[in-house]
Amino acid sequence: MRNEFALPTELLSGPFTLAEAQARGVPRGRLLRADVERVSRNLYRPSGWDFDLEAAARALSAATPGAWISHVTAARLRYSSLPPWLADSTELHLSKPRSLPGARRMGVIGHRVIAAEDEVESVDGIRISTRPRTWLDMARLLPLDYLVCMGDELIRVPRQALEGRDTPFATLEGLRALVERHPNLRLRPAEWWSFLDTVQVSYLIMLP
Repeated sequence: MRNEFALPTELLSGPFTLAEAQARGVPRGRLLRADVERVSRNLYRPSGWDFDLEAAARALSAATPGAWISHVTAARLRYSSLPPWLADSTELHLSKPRSLPGARRMGVIGHRVIAAEDEVESVDGIRISTRPRTWLDMARLLPLDYLVCMGDELIRVPRQALEGRDTPFATLEGLRALVERHPNLRLRPAEWWSFLDTVQVSYLIMLP
């Protein structure tokens, strides 16, 4: 007979939701014991767990219907080029549509935004902003030169032999359309067009 006080193996590797625990037969009262830490509402983790950004993001996404991982967290999960002060960030950024209440979870940086359906996707069990939308969100947080680097990553043509793909993540025209769809950002329109021209020039320089 299984020890009634032992947590299922599936819950020992990282954060988990209350629903995930109950689906495995763990009563809510069991989560009050010392070997489990409450992270925030309906979200728990094993005591002594070594932080892992992807696991934390996956649990946060599962625990917050209608929301998605965004901004710095999304950029890190996408392995985007970030400045030194963000490259090892453990911040958890969570976006929600403006029609929903803002995120009020301990240790979570919440954003209420306007986003189209095609600007959010599910990847490996995580609801996350698309690469172009992540780039757009980072316009509020990054200097222009780092935005140029992120833009270059999106529109450059990859090498099939090295990356397993030959299609860019985005096009310059697509980025322009995205900017036009969301005019209320930190950059003024003229600054955006100048910035996108810089991305285009950088892209042309990289062409063989």
